[in-house]
Amino acid sequence: MKLSENLGMVLLGVWLILAGFFTLFHVDSSLIYQLLPLLALFAGILILLRSTSIPKTLGMLILGIFLILKGCSSFLQDVIPYWNWIVNLLSIIAGVFILIKR
Repeated sequence: MKLSENLGMVLLGVWLILAGFFTLFHVDSSLIYQLLPLLALFAGILILLRSTSIPKTLGMLILGIFLILKGCSSFLQDVIPYWNWIVNLLSIIAGVFILIKR
């Protein structure tokens, strides 16, 4: 596996580990809350760029969109009503499609 081929998935893995760790242990740092959205944004963009076959990779496509939206959350959550609800619903849909693919 070449790192450049799966960079979006590597960034996703790092984001999931860090987000889970910082949430679980209640780590509070402004730097963390600035870096995590950027990491999600870059992972989402790279995953979307890698998804070429829509029906085959629908779960990954939705996951990429979710990560981009999650990365933009700090900017949009006060502007769009029910923003967190929309993003969380999208994450559930992405998870379902990824599991169906398996």
